[in-house]
This record gives sequence, C-alpha cells and structure tokens, in this order.
Amino acid sequence: MARASGDGWGDYLARFHDERPGVTEDVLADASADDGNDPYDWLAQALPRDGLIVDVACGSGPLARRTSRWVGLDRSPAELRRAAPVAPGRVVLADAGCAPVRAGAADAVVCSMALMLLDDPGAAVAEMACLLRDGGRFAALVPATAPLTLRDRMRYVRLLAALRLRRLPFRHPDLLADPRPLLAPAGLTMVSADQRRFTYPVTEPGDAQLWVRSLYLPGVEPRRLCAAQRITRRWTGSSIGIPLWRLVATTNR
Repeated sequence: MARASGDGWGDYLARFHDERPGVTEDVLADASADDGNDPYDWLAQALPRDGLIVDVACGSGPLARRTSRWVGLDRSPAELRRAAPVAPGRVVLADAGCAPVRAGAADAVVCSMALMLLDDPGAAVAEMACLLRDGGRFAALVPATAPLTLRDRMRYVRLLAALRLRRLPFRHPDLLADPRPLLAPAGLTMVSADQRRFTYPVTEPGDAQLWVRSLYLPGVEPRRLCAAQRITRRWTGSSIGIPLWRLVATTNR
C-alpha cells in the first residue's frame, strides 16, 4: 500500500512517523467516550474474541493487548520499534499486499486511523479483504467530521485560523465525510457504520502540544504551528472533541 506517489504525501508521512512514532495512539489512548472507553476499546469491541487478527498499519500496536492472536503490519520501522515490546515477534515490516499471512487465513483484519492516508484506499481495502476467510470481519477507525459540540467547532475554527487553513488536511479528505463506499467494491458487506465523539483532556499545556503534533499538517510553516500551539494551550483545564467513524463489515464471497 505504500507505493510511490507524486502528491508529496508519501515522503511527508514517512518523515512524520519516523519523527513521531506512536503520537496518534498516545492522543487517542487518553481520549474517552461517555462510557469511559477509548477509541481502541471501541474498535476492539467489533473484533472476534478468538481467531487470527491482522492489524494493517498497526502503528505502536494499541490493539495487541486488547486481542488474543494478533499480528501487526506497518511500513514504518519507527512505529514497529514502539510496537515490538508490546507484541514481541508479532510485528512485521509489511502491508496487506505482502502480508505474512496466506489469503483467506485471517478471522479479522483491522485498520486504524490509516485509510485516509493511503495512496489508494480502495485498493488497500481490497487487499485487506483478500486476507479474510469466508465470513471474516473487517473493522476500521477513521476520522469523522461529526459529532462535535458547539464549543468543539469554535475551537477547530480558531485552530484553523491560526494554521491559515480552511480544513485539516488529509490525503483523502472525502473519506471523513463518508468512508462507507470503500467497502462494497472490495467484496465487503456493511455490518455497521457508527460515529462517536471522544473527549481528549487538555490537563496541562503539554497535552495541547501533543495533540497539535499528532495532526497531519504538510506544508504548514513552523510559525503557524507555534501559533496553533499557543491557541490550544489556552484550553488547559478543559478538553477537545475528536469525532471518529467505526466501520465494521464482513466478506460476502
């Protein structure tokens, strides 16, 4: 899935994950929904309790301890160095197109916070679906545009103004509005597509800095990043909403 691309995102993402391994997981692990679960708890609830689970673009491996037979794949050596202590011998420098798992062998394939960044999300989902057995389950976590509170929306407006952006950039921003069309062409049948707001607490100024560091901001000048951090440090003692999609599907072949 990590193929050459002329849009500049490939090089940017390689640098981002080399310099900031695990930053997404560090933020989301501190975020929680009304029921107290973090996004990875929510994602794990959609996975089978038993069977082989292949985690594509696994990052630092937040799902490893939440599942039983887990194998993590990632194209970033820095991310895998963080995942290795969590799941020794179960992380591989690879993607779904060259997974060390035969086609049709996985009971579940999961992809967290990565579909909107891949070179070709549709092709990537098709590769992941090929790893699934008949009736196997696919689950993904993707950023969303809702739900958000009015305060959340005002804070995102101020953040974007500081960054001089109209919206937070993603390689495939259309997926944030509705990622569901990716599934059927890959031979997957939708089970559920839910959106949920998670609350990230800004307990101290460092929390605000971490949140800004977790954002993908290619081409944004350093002085704009500093301005964004000044804005978010003012939120100390409160929180910011993070809206996410959870997609769950099964193979229909």
